[in-house]
This record gives sequence, C-alpha cells and structure tokens, in this order.
Amino acid sequence: MKRDISLLKNHSFDAVIIGGGIHGATIFYQLATAGLRTALIEKDDFGGGTSANSLKILHGGLRYLQHLNFKRIRESIRSRKYFMQIAPHLITPMPCIMPTYGLGIEGKPVMAIALALFDIIGCDRNQGAPARNRVGRGRTLSRQECLKIGPGINPEGLTGAALWYDDLIVNTERMTLAFIKEAMRCNAACANYLKAEKIMIADRQVQGVQVVDQLTGEAFAVQAPLVINAAGPWLEEIQRKSMQFPTTEDLAKAVNIVIDKALFPGYGVGLAGTSNFVDQDAALKRSKRLFFFAPWQNKTIIGTTYTYIANQATDRKVTGDDIDELLKEVNAIYPLAGLTRKNVIFSHTGLVPAHSPQTQDRSKTAPQVVKHSQIIDHERQDGIQGLMTIEGVKYTTAPAIAHEVELLLAAKKVLPPAVPCSRPRSAACHPQSFADCELRAACSPRFPHIEQTYGDECTDIFRIIAEDSTTGEYLRIAPPLLRAEVVYAVRQEMAVKLADVIMRRTDCGTTGCPTISEMRAIAGIMAAELGWDAATAEAEVNAVRNSYRDNLGIDL
Repeated sequence: MKRDISLLKNHSFDAVIIGGGIHGATIFYQLATAGLRTALIEKDDFGGGTSANSLKILHGGLRYLQHLNFKRIRESIRSRKYFMQIAPHLITPMPCIMPTYGLGIEGKPVMAIALALFDIIGCDRNQGAPARNRVGRGRTLSRQECLKIGPGINPEGLTGAALWYDDLIVNTERMTLAFIKEAMRCNAACANYLKAEKIMIADRQVQGVQVVDQLTGEAFAVQAPLVINAAGPWLEEIQRKSMQFPTTEDLAKAVNIVIDKALFPGYGVGLAGTSNFVDQDAALKRSKRLFFFAPWQNKTIIGTTYTYIANQATDRKVTGDDIDELLKEVNAIYPLAGLTRKNVIFSHTGLVPAHSPQTQDRSKTAPQVVKHSQIIDHERQDGIQGLMTIEGVKYTTAPAIAHEVELLLAAKKVLPPAVPCSRPRSAACHPQSFADCELRAACSPRFPHIEQTYGDECTDIFRIIAEDSTTGEYLRIAPPLLRAEVVYAVRQEMAVKLADVIMRRTDCGTTGCPTISEMRAIAGIMAAELGWDAATAEAEVNAVRNSYRDNLGIDL
C-alpha cells in the first residue's frame, strides 16, 4: 500500500469515499470487494480522528437492551464477525462485570434476565470465530466474587455483579488500517493527507471531489459519479463548501484517558458515575451515566465524559480540565484507584453526533449523544444523484453500516452483477509460499509480538529482517518495537509523518510519550526511507512532543 497520488489524479472511479476513519474504511472495503473501482481520501492520517477515541471495546450489544434495541444488538454481532474475519489477531475476548444493587434495574434478578435474553439473541456470536476468539455465556456473580475482582467497589447494598463477554481490540488504529489494506488488494486507491475541499455537483449529479494534497499543496479533482461523505465531524465543513444543507444536529466532545495502573486486571468494569443523567432514548432508564474501565497493555483505559463543543478547532483538544474532571469522577466512584495527573499517560478525544441541548447554557448541559448511525441518501432527501452521507456513531457497528450501504447501492443497481475481485468477500486471505512459512517458523519465536500485531502479514516484517539483520534490533522493549516495523510502516503502510508510526502504526506512543532518544531513532529510520534532512527529522520529533502537551493534555 503506497501513497501514489497519480492513481487518483489520472484515473476515474466508480466511487469516492471521504474520510479514513472506521466508517470510511469499512465502506471502502465493502465496495471494493463488491467490484466497484473505489477511491478513499483522508485529510489527516487513517484512523487518526474520532475513530482513535475508543475504549478499544468491541461491544457485543448487551448495553442496547437498555434501549430495547434488538436491531442494534444484531448489528453488533454481525459487525463482530466482520472484524473477526479481517483481523482476528487484533481481537481477544474480555470478561466484563457490572455491580448489582437492590432489586430494580441495577439488581441481580433484572440483570440475570438481561443476560439470558442477550445470550438468546446472540446465540450465533461464536459462529465462524477461531477457538481463541470464542466468548462465553453471561452469568451473575456473588458479592464476594465481585469484590475479589474490584476490591474498591462500593460495598454498600452490593448484591453481586453481572458478568458478560465483549471483546478487546488491542489496536483499533491497526484494525481500521486492516480494512483499508484489504480493499487495496482489490484494485482500489487511497491516500492520506489528501483533503476534500468540496464535492463537485453539476445539474444535481455528482461529478467527484475537489482535493488538496496536504503534503505538497497541489489541488486536483478525483472523478467519480458516486461520493460517500464519511468525514465525521468535518461533514458540515465539506457540506458548506459544497453548497449543501448541514445534516448533523450538534456535536459533543468525548474524552477517554489511559492510566498507568491495571485497576481490574483482565476485566472490563462498568461503574455508575456520581452525577445525575437520564438517557432520553432509553426505554429502561438509569439515573447515572456509566463509566467503563477497559484493561489494556497492563494499563487501564477509562471513559467517557461528554461536553457540548463551542468551537470545533479548539474543542478537538484534551485540556487539563477535561482530564481533571475524569479523574475526579473516577476517584469518587472508585477511591481505591487514588489517581493523579501523573498517572495519566495518554488521552483520546473525538467529536460525536449529539442532539442539540434544550437549554441556552451548553456548558452546563449533559449531551444526549445520538444512538443510531445514519445513512443519508441525498437523491431521496434533496434530489442530488450519486451522493450519500454517513453519520457514524459507534466504532463497533461500522461494518454493519457498510453492509447496509452496499445493499442500498445494490438496490439502485449501482453494483456490477459479478464480483471481479477474486478474493473471498469478507475474509482476509494472505496465501504464503513454502519459503514464507519457513521464514515465519524461524522468526516468530524470536519476535513473538510481530505475529500478534500483524497476523499473516508478519512474514513481510520477517522478510525485511532477513534482508537486513540490523532491522531486527529493538528500538524499545515495552511495548516492543523493531526497526523493521518502522521500515514496513513507511514502505507498505503509507506512514509519511513521525506521528503516523508512533501514534497509529504501532503502540509506541499510545502507551505514553516515548523518550526523545526513542523518537529520534524512529525519525532517523524514516529519514533514510523518505529522504528527510536533519532539520525535518527534528521538526517531526518536536511536532509529536507538542501534540502530547497541546492536543492530549499530557504533562511531559
């Protein structure tokens, strides 16, 4: 997968997708494997926007029982199968618990019924899943079992806990990239750092997208009669420049933090917050917002807080106040954590669709986040042929939404009758030669994290090491990173900035800011591959450090 702008400039396409987050990536995959000549453009790096704001949980759909939303539970189960087929190596089952109190909606009897109903609705969750990815049935735990998992859980009135299974996506950024890479094996084209300026429309018919290369400043048009706008919070900007009416009602900023403690090793835990919150969309209403603790890399991801945005440019950043608010909440609901700002090593933020507040003071109103993703067909809505807008809500259900897009286009007879892509429709397929198998057998024991991170593509890394043994050297140990991984990210995964490697192609930076010497070592390898001079390499290092401080709110 190489960044070749000439492919986008000099060819016409059947469809162009704007936005390289999880929704754009899954639609890109779905349409490319369905036989459309498809292009994907992303104004920053793939998976670097709202899709990076994730608890890394692949939800099975239990929480949607609160809304009696059986359709969305099934969407989650279908999406899980897509994720499992694309990159099973990035998924691991995760037992989750929620403490039970009293006999109401938070009580053990109600939760026991919910777990049984959930198991019936999701009876096929494990169908086709590898053995290591199969999840168990839900059940209730005793009070003692609950306190063993979370000794600091509020014991007053505690009757036990509900236990169910979701999945942990160990690297959501690589999962997003996996869909893009699979699409690229089907004669598709894509580029990061390619900004959509406006959608070209003539006589109510889409012609393509005007774009600007963020790296060179070059402007040109990507030609296609079908454009799917999946730009997330930048939908409105593109719609305004394209003379369209906005489709998003409002936006809220969602914030998660990563701390350097494993608060509940091996378990995801949901705990009720302290402030009152009523979900207007829920059929069975809880009185508090739920905060979730996800175990990851011997650390914990905690979220989520929501606030209405005032200004999109500044509200994309995590502030010290955002982090302090989350820490205050966590320490109140789980005092044993005893967290301070020093424990926060990373943060996530994203702008998500929300219903407009009913009061004038946005800063004091708890946002009602939109629960359902929308597929807007503009031919039906305002007579523009060849234009669709995707308002995605959840990472988990993105593949199911992509499948709905395909069905809609099939009904319009946009898709070809035969599928020219020779690969299986919904399963990653990486045939390997005997030599590759031998290489994998020889290298996997030496570098076990490579197979865990890259799956069947691990032989591409091992081949780089075989050609140059120095690339088998470790740049850091925890989390592990080889020189070969940096080379691979540049040559085969379109990494063109230091942040691409540190923040998205590897876990080097998402577990805390690397040292300056580590960043300079990575930048040095990229410089040799990309032709950077010393000043450019140092500027890349400074840009990453500034991002931690100014965008993520992390004290260095």
